[in-house]
Amino acid sequence: MSNVAHFRALAIIGRNNDLKVMGKDGYNLNEFLDWLKAELNSWDLVHLKDLLFKNLGKKILAVVFALALWFSANMEQDVEKNISVDVQYMNLPSDLVITNDPSHTLNLRVRGSRTQLSSLSPRDIVFVFDLANASPGVSKFEINTDQIKPPKGIQVIGVSPAEIRIDTDKVIEKKVSVKPIIGLPDTGYEVVGEPKVTPSEVTISGPRKIVSQIESISTDLVSTAGVKSNFTIELPLMSYQKVDILGGGFARVTVNIKERIVTKEFKGLNINVINDNGVRFELRSPLKAEIVFEGPYSIIKDLNSDDINVFVNLNKIKPNSKQKIQKLKVNVDYPYKGSLVLKKKSPNEIEVKLEKIGERG
Repeated sequence: MSNVAHFRALAIIGRNNDLKVMGKDGYNLNEFLDWLKAELNSWDLVHLKDLLFKNLGKKILAVVFALALWFSANMEQDVEKNISVDVQYMNLPSDLVITNDPSHTLNLRVRGSRTQLSSLSPRDIVFVFDLANASPGVSKFEINTDQIKPPKGIQVIGVSPAEIRIDTDKVIEKKVSVKPIIGLPDTGYEVVGEPKVTPSEVTISGPRKIVSQIESISTDLVSTAGVKSNFTIELPLMSYQKVDILGGGFARVTVNIKERIVTKEFKGLNINVINDNGVRFELRSPLKAEIVFEGPYSIIKDLNSDDINVFVNLNKIKPNSKQKIQKLKVNVDYPYKGSLVLKKKSPNEIEVKLEKIGERG
């Protein structure tokens, strides 16, 4: 940095109490230092006392005058600052829509007095795009500083971005179906049939490129957690960016839910023999059974082999019959007979061979 500086205003009191004021056009710093050195060499205590207290009013006036000049000069001096301002897009034809997301702010570099810039607000400058003559497609607009109208006394010296791209497309309407999204019900329950949706169709409006590819609009997820019976709920329809749903964005969905009917198989169950009454017989079939039940999930899931009694009743034997080999029906006793259905029983019968008295030694 140079050792020569310029001062807007500076008041100096010499040893002879003469007031020296450097003008606004500046003063050579070397000349000032030479003068100051000569003054300091000639000072003594008397002169120092005189310097501080003699003509005190003049001295105070000189300081006030110098400060006023300095303050005025600094407030009048031009400074620069950055400011963000809004961009407005106006007069777009009703049959067009903007499909991209052009910038909604501009970053400006402005110049002006310190006083003006300190009070400058983003609301004082608004940049407007007039789209009255827009047509479908891509348009690029260059932004120059002279296109921006700042308040009087302020100059725009830079703008960013320097170009804005606007994509526009034709607005079309289309009818599409409404598809509900149904969540999974609790274990053991199921959705029966197709959910009923009202309305089943809606009209959408938006850019041709987007709307032409949409075949249906989905609802928000229909939660079935904890639901055990039929229910109806109203839900919002999912939206697409830039696409409007005409006539309301909600649908009523009715869902039919019922408990699942399931089967459960038991293998290797023991067949018990009851009421033998001393009848001697020989089993000609293994005493093992296979049983299958069908019923509501909530009941059948807890059914186990201890709940099931498979048996044959020897009371059904005809001891005086000439038929030495007889068939006995296999019976099954089980709980929840009003809800469970016995779908399979194997074997249905077992064979026994009667023995004559005295055959066994």
